[in-house]
Amino acid sequence: MATEEHYGRVNYRSLLLRAVILTSFLCAVTFGIGVIYKLGTEVENIQTAEQSDPLWIGSQLQFELLRLERDLGEVALGYKPVSEISNRFDIAWSRINVLQVGKLQRLLSEFNVDRSVLSDLEATFVLLDPAIIDLVASDSDHTQRVQNVGKILAELEGFDGRLRSFLISLAQSKNAAMADFRSGLLSLSAAIAYLGATILTLFFIFVILLWLEIKSSRRTSEAMTLLAQEAVSASEMKMNFMSVVSHELRTPMTSILGGLTLLKVRINKTTQDPTTLKLLEVACRNGDRLLLLVNDILDAQALSEGKVAIERKVVDLKEVVTTAVENCNPYANKLGVTYEVVATGEKLVTYTDGARVSQVLVNLLSNAAKFTTSGDVVSVKVSKSEDKARVEIRDKGIGISTDEQKHIFTPFHQANPGSTAGNKSSGLGLSITKQLMDLLGGEIGVQSVEGEGAMFWIELDLHPQS
Repeated sequence: MATEEHYGRVNYRSLLLRAVILTSFLCAVTFGIGVIYKLGTEVENIQTAEQSDPLWIGSQLQFELLRLERDLGEVALGYKPVSEISNRFDIAWSRINVLQVGKLQRLLSEFNVDRSVLSDLEATFVLLDPAIIDLVASDSDHTQRVQNVGKILAELEGFDGRLRSFLISLAQSKNAAMADFRSGLLSLSAAIAYLGATILTLFFIFVILLWLEIKSSRRTSEAMTLLAQEAVSASEMKMNFMSVVSHELRTPMTSILGGLTLLKVRINKTTQDPTTLKLLEVACRNGDRLLLLVNDILDAQALSEGKVAIERKVVDLKEVVTTAVENCNPYANKLGVTYEVVATGEKLVTYTDGARVSQVLVNLLSNAAKFTTSGDVVSVKVSKSEDKARVEIRDKGIGISTDEQKHIFTPFHQANPGSTAGNKSSGLGLSITKQLMDLLGGEIGVQSVEGEGAMFWIELDLHPQS
């Protein structure tokens, strides 16, 4: 009886101690939440003031406008080809659009700065778009080109000073917001000190609660079992998710791109509105990039999990190269690039997976076209090297530095980022290509001198009957 009373008193004291600790914990948490909430409000305010995007983008807009005017002058003097004007014009226009949409638009409204220069500049760019297109596409003589450039520069006159005033106002508003934040932060210094004490209190409470929980081994065992079950369930959910993505995500993207293409054709036949067509072209281009990114991610996931099947059979490598070039011709034509194939007269028979080799070649061919100047040629050479079949793809782009060549096949690595203008990629293509060549038992490499283009090559073992 005495023992039962003793255990009863122990249990009562344990419950009382737990109740006291829990109450203290809840009070500390409530206090901490209050302080954190107040700090969060202040930090949220300063995040707007500290947002450097509008100031940076505005500076880039002024910089691009100056470069556009400079390039126009050099085109008029014959120092630069007119083809460079279109890209410079599109980049400046994109800066204007970014400043007038979404979060940046709201930010400029909160700063209460005069944004009329942006709307005026956008209206001017809309008016100049046909003139830029005509300037790039026409083969006018020097006198006519000088006149056209003079008209364009006249329309852009005065915007440099207005942009400078806009950036000054923006910087002043940002500094004012920062000053308000510093004042608010000083008023919260005492609360921050209390928060530190609260954190220490929470730490000691956590240690006590942890000590109490360690005494219950059965609960720990059950928790570990539950965690193991959750881990298995999470793994299954991951696999199911990847399966759904691989089967379902590509189909709607294809439908969206098809619908955009049909809409572009219909608008081109009816209204022929250049602004609408330009927006549709941007949507189609970014849709293609998104679909390519989805495919790259799914291929990389499948390769990392060892789920890529290789079906080997006897194939003629020259036929695979010819098919890959035909598949890449539409993309290269859009860039104004052509392929020149030089192949040995004998058959190059290999025992490999022709579809995977074609995937590797399409990736290398599209990359070569992307980095080659419009009007130039990408050379494709198919040859025999001892007991191996070799394919060399040489572009005439800007080349790859020696340091970049060491990392060129690393996932998400991009050599010369930003140099391909609108033709950006996920950075997974060459990594996937390298992994596929490893699975096929072949080799891949690159040779390049910066400023003189690059040459990617692959090698596969020849079949004995070759």
